[in-house]
Amino acid sequence: MSAIPRMTGRVLRSGLPGLVALLLGIVLFEFVQPLVIASFGGAQGLDMIMERIPPALQAFTRTRPEFLALSGLAGYLSLGFTHPLYIVLAGAAVIGFAARSLAGEMDRGIIQIPLSRPISRRAVYTSRVLGVGVICALLAIAGPLGMVAGMLYARPSGEFAYGHLGAVALNGLVLFWAIGGLSLWGSAAASTAGRVVAWAISLLVVSYFVDYFAGIWSPLESIQFLSLFDYYDPTQALVSGQASTSDVITLTIVGVVAALAGLMVFTRRDLPA
Repeated sequence: MSAIPRMTGRVLRSGLPGLVALLLGIVLFEFVQPLVIASFGGAQGLDMIMERIPPALQAFTRTRPEFLALSGLAGYLSLGFTHPLYIVLAGAAVIGFAARSLAGEMDRGIIQIPLSRPISRRAVYTSRVLGVGVICALLAIAGPLGMVAGMLYARPSGEFAYGHLGAVALNGLVLFWAIGGLSLWGSAAASTAGRVVAWAISLLVVSYFVDYFAGIWSPLESIQFLSLFDYYDPTQALVSGQASTSDVITLTIVGVVAALAGLMVFTRRDLPA
């Protein structure tokens, strides 16, 4: 077994309880979505409720009754993948790992342990990138698995294609990868985990804010393309079963470029003794 997988396993195990808790939180959150929809009478019951929402409130909540009526059950279920709680749980998992495994270990001096052996900085950083990839994959799978369990349990009325959850998982995977790459970049430059978490969470909140309010506040429209969430569309993925190729490529490139920038910073910076 090579050094890189061993280091990846070590840093993943060190934060395993917290990661499991966040994954279970995501599974439970998505499990509840079909139960809530079933309690309202399925897609038809929700259509009647949405029609009564004033147009101004529809714009603020980014809900379009005509679209939800056409998309049916899948349209309502997809809202679970754009909910702030889902984003927070997933973001906390990938940001926390990136912050703890680089900046956190530099702050505690633990990073010197592998570097005292014949292991390069590039290998140490690569092991963290691999860890981010593993966590992103787990996060992308957790939500759809929870929703499948909820659908099988509650069986809300309406048509639903389980195969479309694959496109949702892919859409989530590249979003989490972009967040993880940016977090690794920040972690490579910082010396404390707290600074990385604060910076990454702030970036995530601003990105979400810009994308969320661009539709109702015109000054934000010109910079909406800078938001990661402008390229994240689980609704379209769950309804059509296809993730936008351009969006997937964009988020993948963001993650790769950010991760490479982090590698350059980490290999050149002075490390605390």
